[in-house]
Amino acid sequence: MQDEEAYMTLNIQLKKRSSIQTFQFKCQDCSVMSHRYKILLGISGGLNGILVLTLIILSLLDFS
Repeated sequence: MQDEEAYMTLNIQLKKRSSIQTFQFKCQDCSVMSHRYKILLGISGGLNGILVLTLIILSLLDFS
């Protein structure tokens, strides 16, 4: 009976450790994805700004 209790205790502790490690890995993965998303968003915003300025300059040149 004590062997079963010891086995169950070890099994529960191992499950807790593996779930904590999985959670930490997922958080690191989310952090990397969030960082990539921010970089992509910044590049997209920069390109949008360049396109808007180009459109404004072309429209001003057209009316001149």
